[in-house]
Amino acid sequence: MKALLKIITIAAFGLVTLVSCNDKQSLQEYYVDNQENGDFVLVDIPTSLISKDSDALNEEQKKVLKTVRKINIMAYQRNSTTEANYEAEKVKVNTILAGDDYEELMKANSDMGAMKLFFKGEEEAIDEMIVFVADDTKGFMLARLLGDDMNIGDMMKLAQTMEKGGIDVSQFEGVMDVFKDN
Repeated sequence: MKALLKIITIAAFGLVTLVSCNDKQSLQEYYVDNQENGDFVLVDIPTSLISKDSDALNEEQKKVLKTVRKINIMAYQRNSTTEANYEAEKVKVNTILAGDDYEELMKANSDMGAMKLFFKGEEEAIDEMIVFVADDTKGFMLARLLGDDMNIGDMMKLAQTMEKGGIDVSQFEGVMDVFKDN
């Protein structure tokens, strides 16, 4: 009986150890781990700050904006100080995005660099949308939109509105400096 109890205790301890040893870092943990790191520029924006200019938006755009709760943006500028860690940080982000239940929606090249768009959830009910842009001469930027029942098509329309100046994006200053030409 003692031997059986000992085996069960060892098995339970081993199971607990295996379960607690998940060393996969989530995107949220990556953000938190780098909040105090001076090599990163981080901006967290509740959509209530963006929607204060809602007079410029039509009803459909207001409805879309209400599905977004928060926007997190993180940028890592490549320069002489950050050069040594740039590739390692980029690999960390790519590893997280490849292994954290994100579905890749598209890849594109733009004047800002190579862009990848990911999402978590169903196509018509997205919980999280990620934009990862990297330029090996300038750095990378990670934008994370958190919300409830976001829709890909609606998010694209909202992005066009932001591009046309219909929404105040002054809160993003500093982060976008990563991609300015030096």
